[in-house]
Amino acid sequence: MIVMCPACQARFQYDDSRFGAAASKRFKCPKCSHVFEVINPAMAPPPAEETLSRPITSALPEEAPAPPPVPTARTTAKRDRDSMLFAAGIQGLGIPAGLRFSLAFLTGPQASMVHVLQGPETVIGREEGDVITQDPETSRRHALLEIHPDGSVWISDQQSTNGTLVNGERITAPVQLSSQQEFTCGNSTFMLLVRNTDEFPLN
Repeated sequence: MIVMCPACQARFQYDDSRFGAAASKRFKCPKCSHVFEVINPAMAPPPAEETLSRPITSALPEEAPAPPPVPTARTTAKRDRDSMLFAAGIQGLGIPAGLRFSLAFLTGPQASMVHVLQGPETVIGREEGDVITQDPETSRRHALLEIHPDGSVWISDQQSTNGTLVNGERITAPVQLSSQQEFTCGNSTFMLLVRNTDEFPLN
């Protein structure tokens, strides 16, 4: 399928089979860095007059009551963001039941530490966010981890100075991570750990 950025109209190819069971996927435009949602065409085909690429700030039909204005900054309250996504017909993020997600610090000032992810969105940064690296080579707000309802984990760079590396390559768009996969922010390397608590209960 062809995905079009609603901000700059740039188009790029995407294999729609990669949606899997997810109702939507989040993309970051490689040209203008605009973040937007794309609806899975196999699960929720839109009306003919609408495009599959829907920005997060999609307007509601005129007859529907409009929600309060919601800024697109990451500092927006989660309840406002979830309400906006629901109203736009896009499923919100959430940690699936029976799974535990953690980040292990492999290198950097916090090496050997393990951080349990408490919510569907986790900001990694030198001074701000949910995971503080204390790494001078990490930007203040460096990267964002997102846990989707299907259990997939995606990482995106937040316009950091030194970039976010996955498999040794600097990413320019959201990339899906698997359990025990490593990624690097500045001088800090992390490993994503996903545990099935139904099969392996916590002690």
